[in-house]
Order: sequence, then C-alpha cells, then structure tokens
Amino acid sequence: MGTQLRISREGGSLPCEVCGFPTMHVAQVVADDGTILGRTLVCTTCQLGKHRPDPAPVESEAPPDEVPAG
Repeated sequence: MGTQLRISREGGSLPCEVCGFPTMHVAQVVADDGTILGRTLVCTTCQLGKHRPDPAPVESEAPPDEVPAG
C-alpha cells in the first residue's frame, strides 16, 4: 500500500503560504506496518490541485510526419 499521510481531525489548521486558504494541517507520515515515521505540513487545497490532469501539450509548428530540410 505504501506510506500514508494521516491528518488528525482534532488538530487545527493554519493559513497556507502558497494558496492563502486556512487548510494547512500537520500530518503524520505512517508506514505500512503502522509505524509513525514523522510529521509534515500538508495543505489539503494545494494537494487537490496536484491531482488535476496536466494541460494538453502544445503542438509543434511542423506536422510530425514532416522532416525539416537541411
């Protein structure tokens, strides 16, 4: 399953320096066996933005089947 981040519902939240929303939380980094590896700050708003698909790549000027002369 891999390493997980666990955010406590009891802990408060802080304003995020990136997005400005009060959605920065302290999260525990937890191994598969339940061992707590450490803590980190996680912004739930910014994390949601990372899961959005990347925009489509910009098409090149020359069609892909043409080879530039030279």
